[in-house]
Amino acid sequence: MEPKYFDVIVVGGGHGGCEAALAAGRLGEKVGLFTLYLDNIAMMSCNPAIGGPGKSNLIAEMDILGGEMAKLIDHYNLQLKSLNESKGPAARITRGQSDKFLYRKQMKEVLENHENISLVQQCVDELIVEEENGKKRIKGIITDLGVIYHAKSVILATGTFLQGRIVIGDISYEGGRQGENSAKKLSLSLVKNGIKLERYQTATPPRIDRRSIDFSKLKELKGEKNPRYFSIFTEKKEENPISTWITYTTDATIEVVHKMLKYSPIVSGIINTHGPRHCPSLDRKVLNFPDKKNHQIFLELESRDSEEIYVNGLTTAMPPFVQEKMLQSIIGLENSKIMRYGYAVEYDYAPAYQLYPTLESKVIEGLFFAGQINGTSGYEEAACQGFIAGVNGARKNKGKDPIIIDRSEGYIGVLIDDIIHKKTPEPYRVLPSRSEYRLTLRFDNGFMRLYEKSKEIGILSKEKLDYLKEGINIVNREVDFLRSTILSLDKVKELLDLVKSKQHIEKGIKIGDLLKIKEVTYDSLKKVMDINSYEKFIENQIETILKYDIFIEREEKQIEKYKKMEEMKIPKNFDFESILGISNIAKSGLVDVKPMSIGEASRISGVTGNDIAILIGNLK
Repeated sequence: MEPKYFDVIVVGGGHGGCEAALAAGRLGEKVGLFTLYLDNIAMMSCNPAIGGPGKSNLIAEMDILGGEMAKLIDHYNLQLKSLNESKGPAARITRGQSDKFLYRKQMKEVLENHENISLVQQCVDELIVEEENGKKRIKGIITDLGVIYHAKSVILATGTFLQGRIVIGDISYEGGRQGENSAKKLSLSLVKNGIKLERYQTATPPRIDRRSIDFSKLKELKGEKNPRYFSIFTEKKEENPISTWITYTTDATIEVVHKMLKYSPIVSGIINTHGPRHCPSLDRKVLNFPDKKNHQIFLELESRDSEEIYVNGLTTAMPPFVQEKMLQSIIGLENSKIMRYGYAVEYDYAPAYQLYPTLESKVIEGLFFAGQINGTSGYEEAACQGFIAGVNGARKNKGKDPIIIDRSEGYIGVLIDDIIHKKTPEPYRVLPSRSEYRLTLRFDNGFMRLYEKSKEIGILSKEKLDYLKEGINIVNREVDFLRSTILSLDKVKELLDLVKSKQHIEKGIKIGDLLKIKEVTYDSLKKVMDINSYEKFIENQIETILKYDIFIEREEKQIEKYKKMEEMKIPKNFDFESILGISNIAKSGLVDVKPMSIGEASRISGVTGNDIAILIGNLK
């Protein structure tokens, strides 16, 4: 059989693989998306939620750059909700509950209908790698059916499927997800070609039948009929949200777990790999926090067309009979019926220090990695990595410079920079605390931060780019106007009375300074003076920039210092082994990561300020 050809091959049909395929296809490359089972493309293996602190920022940024996730969650949600509205602008986000069935159905339809994308249901067993001038170069793949496919770039977005092992109690078997096979041979091909692999694990809770829940005992959490969307391109409409519900574990639940801990795969040693720290299993919670009794449990519907409820907060791989006892001890779930049992999955991943910030391998040219194979956790983290890998795979094929988003430009940059340079003992999750520039990297201002990057990438239409540019121009113009315009004392007093502020002002004041008063908003200004009305996302920017300009200016100065460090480049073939005077830990990190700048070197685990000074001296 003659080899088949694609410009870009994407291995894996999860959130990373879907965004990678769409990004490369939209940039004109012929893409082959390989997955074990076509019906499970864009499957949400764990909860139905999209977004959260840091995660929502990733989705909004990807949307501005040309990704798909924001658009789909806006259109195929069960509820959308604005969180942290009483907090500062850096904390305000939108979080959504997706309709898991409709989301993946629509994503598959988008992929199928793209003229440059072909979907292929085969397992990839082997990479085709050749030596060129002493450098390894990807040439294609071989599937389990023995079919050879050639490509200039290959993107691995394999999720939990590399040598995947399912664990429930003392039972374990091969599988990448419950009910699906694992990819058993690709790991061997990676190791053979010089890629280092390690193991992580993740877990998921049971799903129960909605009809078996006593909702009269539960607190209802409603969504919003007129929410703030993830995408600023989404046309506004009134939503029909589906509620979630909250309950709690009881003393009886904790007693059940204590009595049954001997059956826990964590205690028995069947599982000895690290899992996500921010969503631990209930047995791990009991081990780590023995005095806490009332752990929150959120009950989330998975689809409008299903009775399955996701029991968020009850992640476990305990045996089935233990899962039943735990559930029946929880308020409102006394008669609950399990439809799917919770389980854990262990899998291979490739530590990301082996990658450039483009997500291209340092070992094999033309090979890119995205998602859980890089040691991350979460749909949003996987999706944005897939998008960046897809863009850079396409650009590499065309001989264009790669797209790199640094940590001062977006949470996407924070994520990629962190996984390459900082060692984490568990699957990595984006959090606001990981960013030094949280006020700059807000959920609602991605269109201002990433417009130029989006224009350079070239996925967004001219119409959408013009829409973003006009928004930026309006914000800048109105900020300048309000900074320089003085409001009379009479109008100031009228406004302060209106917003019930106790602030005492004795003369006219610039409107920009007036907006620094907590109670004063852009909306309230409209009631006492003639200013323009704009779309909400534009008005939010005007208000935030003026209200927090001192803090934003402080961050901008920090970013300037950061940029200077990034501009101090390190030659590509610099010999880090030859540097005298730096610690062995620093030398090991520098050799592994091979940083391209002093700024990048300074963020490697174990590298100190003294090591950086010695490195700069050697470069000079």
